[in-house]
Amino acid sequence: MKKFEFQLEKLLSYKGQMLDSEMMTLAVLNNQLSEEQHKLRMLQTELEQCRKEFEEKMLEKTTPATCRMYIYYSEHLKERILYVQKTIESIKAQLDRQIELIKKLKLETKSLEKLKTSRYDEYKKEDLKAAEKQLEEFVSTVKVIQKSI
Repeated sequence: MKKFEFQLEKLLSYKGQMLDSEMMTLAVLNNQLSEEQHKLRMLQTELEQCRKEFEEKMLEKTTPATCRMYIYYSEHLKERILYVQKTIESIKAQLDRQIELIKKLKLETKSLEKLKTSRYDEYKKEDLKAAEKQLEEFVSTVKVIQKSI
């Protein structure tokens, strides 16, 4: 009997490669998200330190220029925090889209693998039937030869 050949093997391989590629993209997005979240935590810590320092300076004698400097710096930090938060939201949206794409690819790959398995099972059944038929023919041929002797 001929060797088992799955006609959609190239498609299955292609989908597997696409899945691997999209998983790598997901890993990159997860890395970007963690970096941005780290930036956000650092900025929030810096803002809190600035606030504490400003409060300490206010208890001492301070100049209006110093007050303005702290206010401008804290506003700058708040703007950076907002920017990083928007970036985080954008990355989360990309992650959601990427996860949906991966789910779709996994589903397609899984269905192709199931189809391959079912076709292989059919191939094995046909091979077994052919072997049984060949064995029956051999046995009947042997019986015919024995009767003729």
